[in-house]
Amino acid sequence: MRFVDTHCHIVPGVDDGASNIDVSLEMARIAVTDGITTIIATPHIVEGFYDGRDLEKRLEALRNVLTEKEIDLGLVAGAEVPMSACMAGDKNILEGLTLGDGPCLLMETAETSFDQVARAVYQVRLCGLLPVLAHPERTAFVQKNPGRLKELLANGDVFCQITAASLEGLFGKTVQKTAYSLLKLGMAHLVASDAHSAGRRNPHLSTSRSLIVKSAGEENAAVIFQKNPARVLAGDDLLQTSAYGRDEVSKRGLLSRLLGR
Repeated sequence: MRFVDTHCHIVPGVDDGASNIDVSLEMARIAVTDGITTIIATPHIVEGFYDGRDLEKRLEALRNVLTEKEIDLGLVAGAEVPMSACMAGDKNILEGLTLGDGPCLLMETAETSFDQVARAVYQVRLCGLLPVLAHPERTAFVQKNPGRLKELLANGDVFCQITAASLEGLFGKTVQKTAYSLLKLGMAHLVASDAHSAGRRNPHLSTSRSLIVKSAGEENAAVIFQKNPARVLAGDDLLQTSAYGRDEVSKRGLLSRLLGR
């Protein structure tokens, strides 16, 4: 299985991701071993610290080292954009921070409120871009009421990217439960590694794909792990995923109990 990782902090020395080139190389080796063929590098954009303007230059330097070490991994420019920048709605800035050359903008959602996300999504859409919410399962208001987030997704022009480690339980039971709730509601459109190192948070996707196949089915897994990442790179709108029913599961469980199975 081949993967495109649409959220990864592999660029050395720009944020809390890879601290140096050796870490970047080890992350790249782990990614390739897991079947990842392309990584969209998404360093944190932090006002007054890093604005992403030199990212392509940094990626070219990293590509050269990957070639030298015979590590076959494609690198594409992107960014993880803070809510403050999204709410400011400066089209000239935001257009330069999208995932690849397409319209998808990866928006940092940690420690934000519903109103902040709603305002930011509105501004991003006014810029003609497609909001992709990064790890919403780690956001307090989504954990309390995943259905509230569905209001923002109702028109089909806002998307959610779940972190693979969330599905695997790396961030605890609450985050894991919320991630699966979003999946059940048909609100998970991408899964990415959001890798920051070669250790605990390393770039791998195969485990989470297997988990989604078991819980949400092969068709949803294909959309999340193959079709939508390819569409991100191609600059196309993303596909929706199908909800799967807790009620249906409950009914099957009740029928089994009634039948003594």
